[in-house]
Amino acid sequence: MRTPKEELWRILSEHPGKVLGGFFGFIIGIVVIFFGWFDAISLAICVGTGYFIGRQVDRRETLKEFLDRVLPPRER
Repeated sequence: MRTPKEELWRILSEHPGKVLGGFFGFIIGIVVIFFGWFDAISLAICVGTGYFIGRQVDRRETLKEFLDRVLPPRER
């Protein structure tokens, strides 16, 4: 018989996407209940922007490199 801790680790290792998705869904639901839809959307935009900026910093990618990758130069 497994202990509750072992069972929890088994579930986390076999279904990480489901557990993470459920956790984030719960957090989003709490934010919507306490702050409302528009504040929750504003928070999500700020978190997404912060994640994007942090990812660029981690990659050590400059703004020019990012724009060249996303918006390739036009051919004349």
